[in-house]
Amino acid sequence: MITIKGYNFLENKNIYISLTNIYGIGFSRSKYICKSLNINFYKKNKYLTEIELKNISNKISLFKTGDFLKKIVLNNIKNLKYIKCYRGVRHEKNLPVRGQNTKNNSKTRKGPRKSIFFKKKVNVKKTKKKK
Repeated sequence: MITIKGYNFLENKNIYISLTNIYGIGFSRSKYICKSLNINFYKKNKYLTEIELKNISNKISLFKTGDFLKKIVLNNIKNLKYIKCYRGVRHEKNLPVRGQNTKNNSKTRKGPRKSIFFKKKVNVKKTKKKK
């Protein structure tokens, strides 16, 4: 296994695919990293040299990634909730934020259907026993 910035990569994967395992790096950013360092996209991880690994880790450090980026995103959501804007309210209610149809779609955000059972309370009068 090869480690870059604390992330473990499989040796048989292509470098541009394995870079997407890092939170904050997608396909376009991984291709940009490979292109700027003149590394073939389809080069397997086990064939990378030490110099290439150092260059990749230096290039990754220019971007906000990992736990730092997660903290930023969570703080942004917290701020939206605090100022009570529309998006913040949608986050609080666990509803879709970006305008999706809530009647038909949004199963992933709302979760599985919740069946509603209302139990009627039966008022039973206590009777006194006669002596």
